[in-house]
Amino acid sequence: MMTSKNNRSLVCLRAVALLFGTFFLAVLPVRAENNWTYYAAGADGNPTDAACVVHGEWIIKTNASGTNPANGVLWLDLIVSAPADGILDLRDVVLVGTNGKTVLDNVPVTSMRLPSNNSKGWDSANIVEVYANNLADYGEPFGRSGAANTRLMHLASKTMTAVTGRFCNLTNLVLNMPNATAWSPGGFHNCSLTNDIAEIVHPWLRTIGNNMSSLGAGVTGTLVLTNVYDCGNQGLFPAGVSAGRFVFNGTDFQSQPFRGATGLRDFELVAPVCTNFYLGYNSSNVTNIVLDAPLVISTHNKTQLPLVPAAKSSVWFKNAALGIDVVRAMVSGVTAVAASKNQDKNCTIYCSKRMGWKELASPLEGDYESELAPEGCFGVLVDASGNRRAWMVHRASPYDKSGLMIFVR
Repeated sequence: MMTSKNNRSLVCLRAVALLFGTFFLAVLPVRAENNWTYYAAGADGNPTDAACVVHGEWIIKTNASGTNPANGVLWLDLIVSAPADGILDLRDVVLVGTNGKTVLDNVPVTSMRLPSNNSKGWDSANIVEVYANNLADYGEPFGRSGAANTRLMHLASKTMTAVTGRFCNLTNLVLNMPNATAWSPGGFHNCSLTNDIAEIVHPWLRTIGNNMSSLGAGVTGTLVLTNVYDCGNQGLFPAGVSAGRFVFNGTDFQSQPFRGATGLRDFELVAPVCTNFYLGYNSSNVTNIVLDAPLVISTHNKTQLPLVPAAKSSVWFKNAALGIDVVRAMVSGVTAVAASKNQDKNCTIYCSKRMGWKELASPLEGDYESELAPEGCFGVLVDASGNRRAWMVHRASPYDKSGLMIFVR
């Protein structure tokens, strides 16, 4: 069982998530008024042949089977008319008008649905920007190729438990769905987003799909996941994302998160109950990796970490020593130095001498290694061929056992 001391990394990442959550709440500001007039089918003044809502030049038919205006339920259907600016603002919609004998006196819409497919003209309408909250779900209103003009979407929902649907041709996307714990990014087509990834991917997701590179190389920032159980099987980092911080609460981490992660430089994995992991090695640009996985007892194919091969890099093992063959494999992609060569090592392994790592180190060789070795170095990791692969440097671990000190006066 993890103590409060051992939970330090997890608590820090959850604090980051809280900050991100505060950010999300500020993304879609509350509007003072956004009145839409509801017309029942056949009602006086109805500009269409069916029930619809009207706001300025926007005229949108409603779905008769799902819409219940008196109870704040609005299912949108065919777009009849759109203004020249193409800005569709559906935030905090309030309904006015009549529904038969029922008078709609500023009824707030609490549940809204857009069309589930592109048969309602949304893909061909002049829609440049879309803002919506109180969504009940999101499907494919713009079809599989998307509206040609749509570039920006800000979508929010308090009831959706999964981020679904298809997003096309966008340059800006902001999602605020605090109860969504599952997300599949496979629904992106022809996007060139320029967001910080924190505006799109929620840190509290439990499952996340594949091919995050489809978000576009313009997505930047740090990907933070604080309670993830399933990472798909490949490609979690868009090319522009430079760092990742994961708390993985599953037992078997079988992902290849670094596929296509050409911009990634720093990655931290906290995995308190994981016994087996496979990080893959589809990128070789990462310069700093931190692993906090106290129960790992095996790796798939003795996983090679995606450390940059011919430049300075480091990996910090916070837990007890792994088997020497596993550690050798993990840093096997780093350029090695032959024995008796007066040459610095590209890689540094940080670990605690109090947790069995000293037994994996070979002594420093000659005077030259003593001169080149970084402060705190207690040896070198040597591979099976005798190449001197990485410096081993002591760094205290949060899991070190505290020693007893006795003072004699």
